Amino acid sequence: MTILFRLFAWPQRLLLIGPGVGTDNHRHHAAQLCLGLEAPLRMRAAEDQAWQQAPGFFVTADQPHQLDAGTRPTAFLYLEADSGECRRLAQHHAGGISPLGRPGYLPLLQALAADGRPDQAEAALAAMLGDDAPGTPAPLDPRIARSLAWIGEHLGMPVRIADVAQAVHLSESHFAHLFSEQVGVPLRRYVLWRRLREALGCAMRGGSLTAAAHGAGFADSAHLSRAFRDHFGVAPSFLFEQRARIAYTAFN
Repeated sequence: MTILFRLFAWPQRLLLIGPGVGTDNHRHHAAQLCLGLEAPLRMRAAEDQAWQQAPGFFVTADQPHQLDAGTRPTAFLYLEADSGECRRLAQHHAGGISPLGRPGYLPLLQALAADGRPDQAEAALAAMLGDDAPGTPAPLDPRIARSLAWIGEHLGMPVRIADVAQAVHLSESHFAHLFSEQVGVPLRRYVLWRRLREALGCAMRGGSLTAAAHGAGFADSAHLSRAFRDHFGVAPSFLFEQRARIAYTAFN
């Protein structure tokens, strides 16, 4: 079956490339950078407002918006609003909905849409975030590295900061500060993204919505659906319906 979508997942980031859509007015907790790969997009903050047209838009977290991308190829980058990289990106744009000019990295996204290679995805992400090159991230404090492994082993149950801190022999306050400093987001937000990414992986491997929810530590499929819609503005049923047409790549 023909691949229609390319989905790339990093901690605290999600990049979707595929045919554009027309949405109802909605909002989501993740900030969003969207770009038309072949033609401009249209966006507005409410149905009674005039459309804005631009090559792309940056949308801050929880900002109501309606998108018209037709069916033309579009890239959607979702970012954790509490992350340092999102805050840095937001400094270059006004609040709410910010039109974007045609970026110099557009050819990177067009090549990624065509080929879907992981190295292309890393380069495109770095360009979208304003980094000169993907580079090699600084090594994590060993205690934080152990905490990430511990979280991965315990996603199927409640993950409490006291338990994680105890597992790596740190006080709660010291651990909370060090975790946010090293990972870039608070523990609670990291765990939510980790659960959502685990559910995505389960969906792409052919699991049911219920299996994805339980495997990722959500109470049930309704809990997963609410969290997914709140974060990304769409129901996860889209992924289950289209997964045969989605090429999925996950990064650590």
